[in-house]
Amino acid sequence: MSRVILQLTRQQSKLFKVSYAPDYKTFLPKFIISDSSHPLNETQKRRAKERGKEGLWWHTTTGVDLSKSSCVRGWARRRLRTAVVEELKARGYDENGKVAHVGSLTSSSNVPNATLFDLKGSLRLHAQAPLVPAKFVDVRADVSKILDIMVEAAKVQPNDQVHGQPTKPRVQRNPPMHMQSKRIAIPSNRMPRGSNGHQMAKT
Repeated sequence: MSRVILQLTRQQSKLFKVSYAPDYKTFLPKFIISDSSHPLNETQKRRAKERGKEGLWWHTTTGVDLSKSSCVRGWARRRLRTAVVEELKARGYDENGKVAHVGSLTSSSNVPNATLFDLKGSLRLHAQAPLVPAKFVDVRADVSKILDIMVEAAKVQPNDQVHGQPTKPRVQRNPPMHMQSKRIAIPSNRMPRGSNGHQMAKT
């Protein structure tokens, strides 16, 4: 996974900052987690505890560095989230980064008829000011590059997990006795017959 982090670092976009971890975390600011009096402390802790550790934990965030207007920040966050959802679906994944049905693949899918694996870990995309005036097609293009890296990384699975389900080893079973081939011993004094039905003469 260190290779994934390195690739994501090199693929940083001007439209958003990328944070990734191979384990499951919320990327919440430390002051929210450490300060029990913070209004979001209990809510975020409970949400993280109840959430299953599977698929891809991802979320989009904004800050006052993007805009002082909460309306603009909310719009930018939703815009970035929509781009992620559409790019996930284009690759055959649901919104949680888990493999969806093959029929959900679109004609623009980057991995048609390919073996897919559930995405893993935690991802945060923090919107930057250039995202506001950027065209949506450009936002999707930058998100696409990030997801391409994660899809490639997901192909290396330690437990041979295919299509979101671990594959089970095949059990070798011997056929029933009555179906097993029997070897018939041919007496050495019995000579094979020729095409005319007569025994072939010894040489």
